[in-house]
Amino acid sequence: MATKKADKVMTLTEAASLVRDGDTVALQGMGTQMSPLALVRELIRAGKRDLTIVMIVGGIGLDWLIAAGCVRRVIAIIVNLDEFGMAHAFRRAVEAGEVVMEEYSEHQLLSRLLAGAYGLPFLVTRSGLGTDLIALHPETTRIIACPFTGQEVVACRALVPDVAILHAHRADRYGNVQFFPKPIWLDADVFPRAAKKVIVTVEEIIENEEIRRTPIHTGIPYFKVDAVVEVPYGAHPCSLYPFYAFDRALFQEYATASRTVEGTRAFLDRYIYGPTTHAEYLQRVGGAEMLLRIRKWE
Repeated sequence: MATKKADKVMTLTEAASLVRDGDTVALQGMGTQMSPLALVRELIRAGKRDLTIVMIVGGIGLDWLIAAGCVRRVIAIIVNLDEFGMAHAFRRAVEAGEVVMEEYSEHQLLSRLLAGAYGLPFLVTRSGLGTDLIALHPETTRIIACPFTGQEVVACRALVPDVAILHAHRADRYGNVQFFPKPIWLDADVFPRAAKKVIVTVEEIIENEEIRRTPIHTGIPYFKVDAVVEVPYGAHPCSLYPFYAFDRALFQEYATASRTVEGTRAFLDRYIYGPTTHAEYLQRVGGAEMLLRIRKWE
């Protein structure tokens, strides 16, 4: 007899409750692209604290979380606002000693996550040899000799996040998640395999029969997913190709405002603390006019 699959549909508030203070959270996102920012805003409103955020490329969502006092440690290869310049809240917090930056090369970080996904204590890479990166974190990266060739390689200790949070195009209520055409960034692939819990926000929830008709687009299977939240435009102001582009106007507004602590607080009050629902947020950032603009990829 087949086991009945669990219905994993939740609200943003319910999904945010799965993240505990002090958790290590793998957060999808590459600069201006494909990040679960509706749930990031919910985490901020919920007042989460002492989080360790893991990102390949930290961006605007991470900067919001830092500005709101949610983050104690960042594990990433770089943090910025892409073409819009520095992530000012991140820089201020690191310089003040309020946030610890744990920096790796891209392949070192992916090796740590892949080791976690494979259930291995570590994986090896040659990335970082000859640099000062390895000496920064002797507890997680060490030079060892290959047992077969004797060559030096970098052993990267497994990283297993408590929670992975992603945004995708669609899913069914059981947690089968689909991307269109397919995810091109490795975080969407390795994060859900490495993490203990997985939360995915999606543009729409569809019937399981539709998932079965298009299995080539399924990037995360139901048994890896703990919660699914339907949030149209849930990546805004980041993009979700090919549905909508990133919101250049809002990125520039934040990049300018975040140059000061006062400007950053005013931005968070207006766009994160002020709106009580995702629908109110979309109205606050421009409503129908904004949606038309980003759908045109301007």
